[in-house]
This record gives sequence, C-alpha cells and structure tokens, in this order.
Amino acid sequence: MHRPTSLFPAAALSLAALTGAALSPAPAAADVQHTAEVREIEVIVDGGYQPGRITVTAGERVRLRFVRRDRTPCTREVVFPGLDLQHGLPTDQPVVLELPALAAGEYEFRCAMHMIRGLLVVQPES
Repeated sequence: MHRPTSLFPAAALSLAALTGAALSPAPAAADVQHTAEVREIEVIVDGGYQPGRITVTAGERVRLRFVRRDRTPCTREVVFPGLDLQHGLPTDQPVVLELPALAAGEYEFRCAMHMIRGLLVVQPES
C-alpha cells in the first residue's frame, strides 16, 4: 500500500537546519504570563469590621473578602466613598472585592448608614 508523504515535516526540518534554530513547542500561557500576586484579606462583619484597620502598600494588588455574620440592616452594604465603590453583603456568603492598585493614603470603608467604619491604610512603597 502506498502512503502519501508530507512535505511539511521535511520543510520544517530543513528550515531548522538552515537557520540553526531548533524547533520547540510554543511556550504555554502560564510560562508567558507573569502576574503580580494578589493579597487576599478576610474581613468579618459582625457588629463591626474585623479587622477594622487594614494596612497595605501602594500599588499592591488587594482582594478583600467580606463575610457578613451580622444580621442587622446596617451591615447589608459596604461602601468605600473615596473609591466610589459600594457592594451588597448577603449574610453568611463571602463577597470578594478586587481593589485597584491604590495610591498612598487612607480610604474609609463603612456601612451605608455610616454607623460601622473601617480604614484601609495604603502606605507608600519603600
């Protein structure tokens, strides 16, 4: 039985021989992609925010994971007025907020009724 031959492997081999380049598979996406790590901080909402003061570094990628255990209406939302960010907090369901890289400074977070407050402190890079 006659099997057809393909010119492509031979052509690729010849090209590699001519250029001195070895053929290798394309790098995997994980090899090419270099992403900065994200720091995740859990904030428990139960009569207040624990922790009530969070310190990070300017430019750091931060993910806040809010877990609301408090059942009072006041804690239904978390608001970051300085970041124009507001998000509902269902009871006993984690809510993850990805924060942008922030400039140094202090960013208040609070409930919608202004009764429960926390502070995100962004320190300058050293």
